[in-house]
Parts: sequence; C-alpha cells; structure tokens
Amino acid sequence: MRTIKLTIEYDGTLYHGWQVQPGLVTIQGVVQDCLARILGHPVYVQGAGRTDAGVHAIGQTAHFRCESKHSSAVIMRALNALLPDDIVIRQAEDVHPSFHAQFDAKEKEYRYYLLCQPERSAFFRRYALFVPTPLDLDQMRNALARIVGRHDFFSFSTAGDERENTVRTITSADIGQEGHLVAITVRGEGFLHKMVRRIVGTLLEVGRGRMGADQITQILQARDKRLAGPSAPPHGLFLMSVRY
Repeated sequence: MRTIKLTIEYDGTLYHGWQVQPGLVTIQGVVQDCLARILGHPVYVQGAGRTDAGVHAIGQTAHFRCESKHSSAVIMRALNALLPDDIVIRQAEDVHPSFHAQFDAKEKEYRYYLLCQPERSAFFRRYALFVPTPLDLDQMRNALARIVGRHDFFSFSTAGDERENTVRTITSADIGQEGHLVAITVRGEGFLHKMVRRIVGTLLEVGRGRMGADQITQILQARDKRLAGPSAPPHGLFLMSVRY
C-alpha cells in the first residue's frame, strides 16, 4: 500500500469548505471523486486542515493511500486534467506509508488579506476584506505581538466550540503591507476553529481605535468569548503552507 502526499491550491469561493458534507460541494469531495475516477475505486483524502466555506489555500496538504502502479506524477497530471479550474494539485509525491497529513503537521501558516483603500476592488473582492477606513497598523502590530507564544485561546474560539483544551502555540506573527494590500500572517502548531478570523476581527477593532493593543492580553486571560472582536469574513483567509 502506497501513501501519496498532495499539495493543493484552491479558490474556496464556490465551495462549502474542505470537509465532505452530504449534499454540498466541498474541496475534499471533488478531489476524492476525481481520484476515484482515476483509480477505479473510492479513495479517502485526508487534509492537514479543514478550511471553512469561502477560505482559500495556497498550500493545503493532504494524503491518500492506494495500490496503483501509476507514478505520483502521472496521478497528479490526471487529477489536474479532471479537476475544475479553481482546484490545482501543485505537487504529488510518494511518502512513508505511515505519513499522516493532519497528525504529522508541525506548523501551519495562515494569511489574511485586507484591501485598505477608499474604493472597493472588482478584482480583490474574493480574496481580501475591503476596509475603506484608515487603520493604525502600528497598534495592530503591537496587539498581534501579544498572541505570540503559548496561550489559552478560549476567548478567540467560536461559540459552539467547547473543547476542553484550548491552549495553542503561536510561533510567529506579523503584518506586512504592499501598496493598499495588508497581509496579516500567523504561524502556529495548531489552531481552533475560526481562531485566525477572530484574531483578525479583534485586530481590526484595535486598528480602528475601538480597542487598545494591551487589551489583547486581558482578553486571553479572561477566557470570555464576548470580549474578542467578531470573526472576520472567510474570503480574506488563505492556508499558505503546512510544515512537517
């Protein structure tokens, strides 16, 4: 039995997230259907992370197991020939049989894009949150620095997420700017559901002057979901890479 690792790029706009859901079109479902056509039998594709509806990926990682005699390069070409234009396999490679895309991941990198200009854009509307009002990026950087390290991120989890362990480690985080495009990058060992989007939503509150940068520490310590900002919309978020 072989294990093949995939690196996948996708535009999540038209999909109901990564994970298969009955009656809905998902990234995982489309990739599995195409693989089944190539290999002649059902295949389960395990992703490194379950991106939500509307979230994109530059470097989602996944694996599947099969006994096909086709090389990974042939399977990749066949997949890309069948997949819709908004899903692309960037790399396919044979890996150790025990490799697991989710459990072996050491670090994930997410990036959220903001388009900071007076008028909206016809081209960036699917890939960046339009922010027409000025933001204090220095204060946002000050706030973002406070989440780096090992913290209890209960306050930045979603209302329905009541898991017992909400402690996560953020290894690094930064805010860059190129023209009107602002990129908030967060790297960590693991993330709670919608955690990055809630962090971004809180940073926006800081950038607009509605919240102080020092309040981030208080929000973390309080373990109160009501104190954090609202979740930023999904379309600005990208899963950039997964490190093993």
